[in-house]
Amino acid sequence: MSLKFDVKIIFRTILCLVVGGVFIFSGLSKIPTLEQFGWTIVEASFLNWTLAEWIARIIIGVELLTGALFIVQFHIRRWVVPLSLLLLIFFSLYLIYVLILFGNDGNCGCFGDVVPMSPIESLLKNGALILAILIIRKLNPFYEFKWKKIATIVVILASLSVPFFMNPPESIYIQEKAISLDKPIPLSILYNSTKNQAPSVELRKGKHVVAFLSLTCRFCRKAARKMAIMKKANPELPFYMVLNGDSANIAPFFDETRATNIPSNMFNGAEDFVKVNGSHSFPSIKWIQDTTVIRESNYINLNEKEILKWQNEH
Repeated sequence: MSLKFDVKIIFRTILCLVVGGVFIFSGLSKIPTLEQFGWTIVEASFLNWTLAEWIARIIIGVELLTGALFIVQFHIRRWVVPLSLLLLIFFSLYLIYVLILFGNDGNCGCFGDVVPMSPIESLLKNGALILAILIIRKLNPFYEFKWKKIATIVVILASLSVPFFMNPPESIYIQEKAISLDKPIPLSILYNSTKNQAPSVELRKGKHVVAFLSLTCRFCRKAARKMAIMKKANPELPFYMVLNGDSANIAPFFDETRATNIPSNMFNGAEDFVKVNGSHSFPSIKWIQDTTVIRESNYINLNEKEILKWQNEH
C-alpha cells in the first residue's frame, strides 16, 4: 500500500509540474507581444484599445497564477482546476474563431513568437492539457501548512503583477497626439514611376490616411495590423498602404498583419520612396488632403475616432 501511495504522489507531482510549467511558459512567452494580444482582444470583442491592453495583461497574469498554483499544489481541486479549464476553453474558442476566419496558416500566438504554433496544433495542445488536468483533479493533490493563506496571497499578487511590470500598458504613458502639419507631399512620384505600378486609388484628391511601410520593419507590421483591425470595424476609414521591400516578403507581411482589407501597392526605389515619404523613418502614417499632409501619426497614437471626425469635416 505504501509503495502505491508513493507512486501516486510522484505521478501527481510530476503532472502538476508539467501542467503548471506549460501555463507559466505560455504566459511569459506572450509578454513581449502583449501589445498584439491586446489588439486581438479588440478585434474579437467590443472593447476599446485602452481597456483591451489592461485585460490582456490580467489574462496573462491569471495564466501565470494558474501555473504557479499547479506547481505549489495549492487549492487544486476547488480553484485551480476550474480556473485552468475556463482559461483553456476561452483560448480554444478564440482558436476556433481564428481557424474559421483565417484558416490554419500563421502563428496563433499561444506561445507568443517563442514557439510558433498553428491554431490546430494549439487546439491539440489544449486538449492534452485538459486531459492532464482532469487526471490531476481525480488524484486530488493538496498541501496544508500554517502559512498557506499568506503564501497564496503572495503567489496571487506576484503572478498578476508580472505582466504589468515586464510590459506596462501604453495607456499609462502620456502619448502625444498626431502632429498637425500643413506641407505638400509629392504624390505624383507614385503615379509617374516607370518601375512601379501606380496606386489603385487616386490619393491626390480627397482625404486619405497613407502609411509608408517597409515589409521587414516590425513596427511597420504593427502599424498595418492595427490599421487592419480599425478598418474591419470601420470600413469607411480611408486607409492606404505604400509598401517597400522584396516581393518575397509580401506573403509573410500579410500573413502576420492580415491587412488585406486595406488597398496597397508596392513601391521600390529607395530614393523616390524616401522623397515621397519625406524622411527615412518608418512607419510613417500621413493624413493627406489632396496633396497636402495635414497631420502625421505613429501606430500608437493612431485613433480611428479622430480620423472619422476629420474625414467628415468639410
